[in-house]
Amino acid sequence: MKAVILPFIVGLLLFAVISFRLRYSAPKEPARTLFRFYLTLLPVLVIAYLLTPAHLGFLSPQWVAPSVTIEFAFAVFLYSAGFFGGLLQLYNLSDRGLSLRMLIDILESPRGGMTTGDVAANYGAGCGIAWMYGKRLEGIAYAGLAEMHEKKMVLTARGRKLARLFAFLQNFARVDAPGASL
Repeated sequence: MKAVILPFIVGLLLFAVISFRLRYSAPKEPARTLFRFYLTLLPVLVIAYLLTPAHLGFLSPQWVAPSVTIEFAFAVFLYSAGFFGGLLQLYNLSDRGLSLRMLIDILESPRGGMTTGDVAANYGAGCGIAWMYGKRLEGIAYAGLAEMHEKKMVLTARGRKLARLFAFLQNFARVDAPGASL
């Protein structure tokens, strides 16, 4: 049970730190920043695990794991799963979710609805769809995946590798065609 309680507590701390950081200062590379917070708090989990008794001062003997090694590995697994499968995905959905952002914009519309032109013009709390594309292209360039050459976006070697990988995965999952779904 210690392997469930401690990752939950450190995970809540991670959520608070990430929420504060994203709320008050938008990082240039948000996913990388979130990963750094995950890595920064991983030792907190390890130290908390090593310094606390197996019963945490309140657990009955039947809730204490017989193998410290397995319990420790499980604690790290739960913390990691909470970050990669939870917090990071929540960030991706909320920040990168084009459709979700459109729904929010429509919800917040003073007229109670929007035309398709309104959605494009007011996407991202009034920034517009062109702003979103510019933001994405800037992020791709900043990550070193593409460069601007004579007014054209050109992939770097790293960008080509990544594009090929994801093109393969899309093809494999049969989501490469417009309108295709799983």
